[in-house]
Amino acid sequence: MSLARERTTPPRPSCLHGTLLPDPPAKTKSGVARKRRSFFQRLPTTKEGVWFLCATLVVGAAAVNAGLNLLFLVFGMMLFLILASGVMSELCLRNLAVARKLPAVIHAGAPFLMGISVRNNKASTPTFSLEVEDLTEDRPVERRCYFLKIPAGREQETAYRNVVERRGVHRLTGFRVSTRFPFGLIRKAHEVVAPAEVLVFPALVTVPAMLSVAGAAPLPDRTARPARSGEFHGLREYRQGDDPRQIHWRSSARRGRLLLREHEDDAGGSVVVRLQVAAVTAHSEAEGFEKAVSMTASVALWFCKQGYQVGLRAGQVSLPIRSGPAHCQAILAALALLSFDEAKAPGNAMVPASMVATVLMTDATAKVLVARGSRGAAA
Repeated sequence: MSLARERTTPPRPSCLHGTLLPDPPAKTKSGVARKRRSFFQRLPTTKEGVWFLCATLVVGAAAVNAGLNLLFLVFGMMLFLILASGVMSELCLRNLAVARKLPAVIHAGAPFLMGISVRNNKASTPTFSLEVEDLTEDRPVERRCYFLKIPAGREQETAYRNVVERRGVHRLTGFRVSTRFPFGLIRKAHEVVAPAEVLVFPALVTVPAMLSVAGAAPLPDRTARPARSGEFHGLREYRQGDDPRQIHWRSSARRGRLLLREHEDDAGGSVVVRLQVAAVTAHSEAEGFEKAVSMTASVALWFCKQGYQVGLRAGQVSLPIRSGPAHCQAILAALALLSFDEAKAPGNAMVPASMVATVLMTDATAKVLVARGSRGAAA
């Protein structure tokens, strides 16, 4: 996304609630142009509103020309409708709190739902026909959310479907709330300041089927093998012969019986997923690197789902061999922020593991090389 002008990125807030602010003053060289633009920002008419305004002017001219009281009455009623549209639409946009609910995981190229909630803080006046647009670098996204009616003191939530094409950090600057209530003649809009950062993980691709042939067979279910150490698995009743040091006393006191802590067995295979950048041509550098990063993320996630303890090695970026959902998220986050310079720079010595899966970056595709002990295979 390209910026139309240089601007300072606002600090990340502690919450995602927005605050309605007045429209910023327009910056132009001419004072007349600034005043004219401010007028149209305050009273932006729709296509129907333009036709209605032209009809009002025609009726007004006819009333002045003919001097008929009936035409003056119709002209006054039409002017009142325009004025009522501006006042009532402004009341609908007052005292609104807009919040954004980010999804837990976003992958590049995959559709996701972005939650938008609006709370009407007015004492007795409802809000009708409200549209909310998410702003990225002061530009609205393609989709918008629509609220038919938000009663006073109530909160409503909806979501819009969106797709982000590239990985990395994406900054959201705020919202644009607008309404055409009541007659659709005027569209009033306000901007809501609600900056947030969204971390988009690499796109997921199909993992080669040769991984299992190369020795990366799925491990038995780790959750079915409780142990004394490792990631927390759950609680069960104490049985004769169990280690008393594993008793969870707080839960035992609350439920009135002895409960024992169980942990997932960390014993099993370990694998290091390595991204190796080869010499490529300049025009295919970006495309080939993105394919290699996507393949690395997909292979690492595949090993995590099979029950392996997974580590990451990509140039200067490395993560230790661990397991669990939190560690899988850490691997995806590291790959989301990985740059080409970091990937091709030399790193530290590789941590020993029972298996090494190397993703080799080439001009067109990304190859996966799996080595287990003295064996190796290409996928």
